[in-house]
Amino acid sequence: MIIKRAKFDYTLLMAVLLLLVISLTFIYTASSTKAEDTFGDSTFFLKKQLFRILIGAVGMYFAMWVDYHKILRHSRLFFWGSLTLLIVLLFAPAEWTVRGTRRWMIVAGFQFQPSELAKYAIVALLARVLAMQELDIKRFNDGVLPQIILAGAVCGAVLLEPDASTALMIFFIVSVLLFVAGARMLHLVAIFGGGMAAVAAALLTIPYQRERLFDFITSLKDSSQMGWQVKQSLLSLGNGGFFGVGLGQSRQQMHWLPDPFTDFIFSIIGEELGLLGTLGVVALFLVVIYSGFRIAVTAPDREGMLLATGITITIAGYALMNMAVVTHLVPTTGIPMPFISYGGSSLIMNLFAVGVLLNISYQGGARSLKATRELKHGRRIRKSFSLGF
Repeated sequence: MIIKRAKFDYTLLMAVLLLLVISLTFIYTASSTKAEDTFGDSTFFLKKQLFRILIGAVGMYFAMWVDYHKILRHSRLFFWGSLTLLIVLLFAPAEWTVRGTRRWMIVAGFQFQPSELAKYAIVALLARVLAMQELDIKRFNDGVLPQIILAGAVCGAVLLEPDASTALMIFFIVSVLLFVAGARMLHLVAIFGGGMAAVAAALLTIPYQRERLFDFITSLKDSSQMGWQVKQSLLSLGNGGFFGVGLGQSRQQMHWLPDPFTDFIFSIIGEELGLLGTLGVVALFLVVIYSGFRIAVTAPDREGMLLATGITITIAGYALMNMAVVTHLVPTTGIPMPFISYGGSSLIMNLFAVGVLLNISYQGGARSLKATRELKHGRRIRKSFSLGF
């Protein structure tokens, strides 16, 4: 007799690993010129990203094997810890200020973005709270409002950095989780309207965000008024055509597109691999998203379902927003492409989150196998009795 064992969702794992391979490939091709000119080493940024991937891989492996219920039991600690870091960031020293914003904690040469921890901390906290049987999510005052206050505290702290795009993404993720948990549509519409009004007010009061918004509106009427970075991004995608100009042959990475290996790396992929390459990346993200929702549906409990949903929505939202920015469908933001853009905080937290997804998939599979075995065992017992044994 063949004994079946529960398995991780290897489809999800393989899709993420392929995205990491694409990341390393195009971070090198997109950054080699700048790395050589600035540091005299064309692999400078590649080596830094490889080191971050190794750290993220350790975190993912840890999350794969630690019961996600244990992580959820400490969700309050993660939430209040991340909120504390966000508040500390508002009083950051001058050396922590990068391009007029206070988004990174810089200690001993290492940078960490607390908002990347906060977005998953709020997902974990809501997954635990919204799964409580005593919570009536249909009620506004004691069901929805407390969760909005917690999410509002995080979004408010992120807005003050200022980082309106990340605050908007966290607000979107929380709204989806409340919807999945069963909140009333009327309450969600009111929350969405209030949140959008708050974000709009913030956009109008933050000078550089206001300028980006007005530039985007102007460019829709007159393409000649398009911002330099977006214009070069579209040129990069256009140069690629259907098959691309060839790996490492991008012209836009020759100091035309600013920092092409960060938020606009999708443009370089489009230039070098063409439409086929970009569709390949989109297909991999669709596999990740499909796998995430499949894990949510087969999760062993409500906590696992909400946690898997929140993680999947976070990855999907960031990927789609990044693609929308690169193709000039929305104003320019600082949203990175998950698993692909150069950076440490986002990559490490996303890999850890994937490890949690894999853990949920394993436990969901284990529960399904246990139920199948119990059903078969029950059938054997009934058959024995029917035969007179």
